[in-house]
Amino acid sequence: MMRIRRRAALALAVALAAGPGLAQSPAKVDAAGLWDAFLAKATPDDVNTALDALAAVDYGLDSVDAGKCRDKAADLARAQVLAPVSIAVQRAALLCAEATGDHPAAERATATIAALARQAFADADRGAWPRPVRIVSPADAYALFASAGLEFRYEMYPQLRPAPYFPLVIAAASPTTGVERVVRFDYVDVLQAIDREDPAHGTPRLRMAYSESFVDSAAKREDIAAVDLLAVQEAIAEDAPAKRVDALRAAVQAGGLHAATTWLAVCVNTPSRGCGDGLVDALLPLAEARHAYPMMLLANAYLEGVGVPRDQASAEAMLDAADRLWEQRGASVAFAEVQSLLHPGQPLAPFLRKRLDAAHAAGHPAARVVAVAMDMGREDGKYVLSPADEALLADPAHNGTGQGLFKLAAWHEDRDKAVSDAYLKRAAEAGNASALRIVSLRLREAEGNRPAAPTTIAWLEKAANGGDPVAMRYLAWRALSDGGPRRAEDWLMHAAAQGDVDALFFLASLWAGGYKDMSGDAARAKDLYESLALVDGQGPRARRMLASMAIEGNGMSKDPARAKAWLLQDAEAGDVESQAELGGRLLGSSLGASDEAAGRKWLERAIASGSIDAMNEYGLWLHNAGKDAADRARGVQLARQAVEKDDAGALNNLAWMLCTSTHDDVRKPADGMTYVARLEKMPDLTPGTVDTLAACYAAVGQYPRAVELQQQVIADMRKRPAPALANIKEMEARLALYRAGKPYIEVPAKR
Repeated sequence: MMRIRRRAALALAVALAAGPGLAQSPAKVDAAGLWDAFLAKATPDDVNTALDALAAVDYGLDSVDAGKCRDKAADLARAQVLAPVSIAVQRAALLCAEATGDHPAAERATATIAALARQAFADADRGAWPRPVRIVSPADAYALFASAGLEFRYEMYPQLRPAPYFPLVIAAASPTTGVERVVRFDYVDVLQAIDREDPAHGTPRLRMAYSESFVDSAAKREDIAAVDLLAVQEAIAEDAPAKRVDALRAAVQAGGLHAATTWLAVCVNTPSRGCGDGLVDALLPLAEARHAYPMMLLANAYLEGVGVPRDQASAEAMLDAADRLWEQRGASVAFAEVQSLLHPGQPLAPFLRKRLDAAHAAGHPAARVVAVAMDMGREDGKYVLSPADEALLADPAHNGTGQGLFKLAAWHEDRDKAVSDAYLKRAAEAGNASALRIVSLRLREAEGNRPAAPTTIAWLEKAANGGDPVAMRYLAWRALSDGGPRRAEDWLMHAAAQGDVDALFFLASLWAGGYKDMSGDAARAKDLYESLALVDGQGPRARRMLASMAIEGNGMSKDPARAKAWLLQDAEAGDVESQAELGGRLLGSSLGASDEAAGRKWLERAIASGSIDAMNEYGLWLHNAGKDAADRARGVQLARQAVEKDDAGALNNLAWMLCTSTHDDVRKPADGMTYVARLEKMPDLTPGTVDTLAACYAAVGQYPRAVELQQQVIADMRKRPAPALANIKEMEARLALYRAGKPYIEVPAKR
């Protein structure tokens, strides 16, 4: 095995250590152009081929096999073509060139590595809330540090899942001074971008698949960062603090830093006797090895009294030592960030403010921003945003992910709406997921019933890929509406993995739907609903869904009696929505023989509690199946009552009754058009609602518009999964009426 020549290594290390201001390389290399071309044309197979070439020459970060370099020269050259932005590939090429005496090739590889390093540090924000450095695989990060003459210290994944990045935080130190440089890298965003053929491309599911694949594979090799992350994920799934600590302990003892931070948080947030036992013992060897992050965590443990007696003096002494080992006194900044997580809303301690001031004086780009962010979050409301602090948070240097701008938008929301909206738009443009979702949904609302603009959807997709569960659920709904249940699942899986309850219910409903190519079926939906029934506040909702499955015999044996028992249990306990559903089902026969008296009773009880669903359900039933004019009047009155809440379902029901009723005392098409006008201002109307619009236009003689809308209904229904086609003949019959210049009058229900 041959090692890189000392002269070349030192020359490259000196260049790389300079960061963004690197000296010019021997030959000019357009690193930005290489990245643009790679992202536009590369495939996952290209990356795999390139990584295989590393193994073929026995690449070991600072060594290669000279004989294999000669034998596999073509493979390595091809790797440089397929993945020219991979620093690991270029480093292997450099090592092989040195090992075989190919000096021109060594110079070319050196130039490329230097250019890629300059680009990496130029792309990486040095302020607060930075974007990570782009890499093709973790090997590139290690190659970058090795090429710069820095020694690896430790690493961790600070996020549970990609949003949109999946940062790998690595600390590397100068072998002479021991001072650490901490850099965030990301490969998931790169890999998902080039995996254009995957069915989940463009959704958070693909990002999650890449992150899980890398972590699981690394964990099998006992990679500490991967074992660490899996332990944190396991711990978070536990309810009891003691069980959380048990899930974390082994990973912390192995050197897991995310797990250690989580352990500290468990003991601070839910203190108990002996909670911190073992945490300090696990961190001490890492601190004795002069690793700054573990020392910073130890300082937090001393300050909080977790596993050791509370001792601020010892905490500050440990923090002093950590600051000496972290460039620009970064340990104090990280310490403040941990404190803000442990004690959200609390004022910044005076000793910590002084430390952040010292870090700022030492050149740390995020020190002042961290202090301002903590001040803004104070629950006592005593902080007043100064112009200087506002300018700091608005600085592009601190908005690689738009977080500073989003904080300003939130700050001004109740103070100056116009200023807040301006910051919100800037935050969205900078890629902040929450801002993207808020702005794009506002745009969608303003579009009304017109098709969504491409920009609106593009921003929603960025929000979803940035981790926003609301955007994920919205896009899943659109995908399902467009006949893509599998695509809907792709949008939902990340939100479900985050534990978003609405996403979990949506996902279960997809599995219960019996669609093809899903990762779950009705039986799995049943299991998920049963799990959700154990979540605080979700029991009645989950049991309503289980009741529906029991009524249909879907995922379980058909059992109306069991369904009724579930609904009755929660209705009697006061759950309003269960009362509404029970009442509606008792008016029909899905629970066995209908019981009109009991159905009316439960619906009236739910209405008395303000249930919009009950008003809609009962109002329409009274109109369609009521016994007399008084029932019809009550039905219309309930619809009008629900409309006061600006509910789309109520607007639809009232317009439908006024436009299509066979009863002269109800049918008033001109009045119905008032509600049509309100509906047409709403986005994303269902085919059923558009069907109502068409019926109303026909009722007032505007048949061309009725035909246009009814055609839209039929086209939308044909895009949807098979169950939506059940009523297609009815929709086509109405279209024929409108083409013939006739309105639709609903046939009264038989009692």
